[in-house]
Amino acid sequence: MDIIILGLLMIQNCTIYEMKKVIEKNFGNISSSSIGSMQAAVKKLLSKNMICFNEYVENSVNKKVYEITHEGKEHFLSTISEPMLYKERNMELSKFFFMGFTSKSERLELIAAYVFELKKELIRLEQIKSAAEIQPDFDEEYLSMLKEKGAVEIQSVANVQDIAFFQLAMLNFSIDKIKFEIQWFENFKENLL
Repeated sequence: MDIIILGLLMIQNCTIYEMKKVIEKNFGNISSSSIGSMQAAVKKLLSKNMICFNEYVENSVNKKVYEITHEGKEHFLSTISEPMLYKERNMELSKFFFMGFTSKSERLELIAAYVFELKKELIRLEQIKSAAEIQPDFDEEYLSMLKEKGAVEIQSVANVQDIAFFQLAMLNFSIDKIKFEIQWFENFKENLL
């Protein structure tokens, strides 16, 4: 969660609720978007001076807009510069591991229900991809708009294009991974018949 929050703040300053929306939309399959886990991560990052905030009142509501500090930028860049490790931790798959304890009729229903969930997630990701394909031109005007929103770390149009390229690649990876899972579980279900 720490790296996701720091990465979001590298793009623009935002409130915890704005972060929650982005995490729900873009990181739902790899991270929790619960306010509790986000508040814990924000508290930890604040204690390590990796982020700070500006507080103001808007429509009688107290708001905190978080931004990344120099220490946070250094930690973020250092961490993303390390090779990725394989960490597939879907605790829900433990149910599949122990599915032999269920009745034969239940197994088909449980796998069909999981495939249904995967297909719902696939639709959600494909909708995000469709919306991402209608993005504005990454030009100087777009760059200026990002900087007005607090995107101090984005220095050039090429930088915006690089960031967008890898974000779209992650989206495509997630779509391909879900398609693989759907196919695998559908094939497995056929073997149970």
